[in-house]
Amino acid sequence: MFRQPPFAKWELMGIPVVVLVGSALHFAFEWCGHWRPLAIIAAVNESVWEHLKLAFWPSLLWALIGYVIFKPNAWAFWSAKGYALPVAPILIIIIFYSYTALLGRNFLILDIATFILAIAAGQLVSAKLMAAKSLDSRACIIGVGLLLCQIAAYSTLTFYPPPFALFKDDRNGIRGIPPATTFQH
Repeated sequence: MFRQPPFAKWELMGIPVVVLVGSALHFAFEWCGHWRPLAIIAAVNESVWEHLKLAFWPSLLWALIGYVIFKPNAWAFWSAKGYALPVAPILIIIIFYSYTALLGRNFLILDIATFILAIAAGQLVSAKLMAAKSLDSRACIIGVGLLLCQIAAYSTLTFYPPPFALFKDDRNGIRGIPPATTFQH
């Protein structure tokens, strides 16, 4: 009888965890008095970019916990994560911009459904990659490189957002961390 690898169950168990942690990070920056270091992992505005971080960082944290528990081959594990972690953000971008183009605006319930669906897809891809035969060394290097690029991007682009629509909060036109005066009521 075929036995599921432990990662498959682990990745599936991660879906609600990543959704809940990501949802909390949506509000964490405000809850913590706009503490700038938290801007690396928490949403600082309502741009699409900031919502991508809410999928990425909790997924990476869940991966780190799984790595510590299961102690897999580091190259294979982190390269698989390098390929799997972009799945949720890419789906969020595709689904959000598609449905808002069709409907003319966003709807909170569709945003939430998009987030949950994207997280589930990312975790499922991760489970599939973990169950696959090992990647060759070139594929592992590329995967780890992808992971490092994602960490670098999510760590810096909130502080130095480029002038693209993905980074713009359409409510107020701000990119990145809003000026302190924006937070006064």
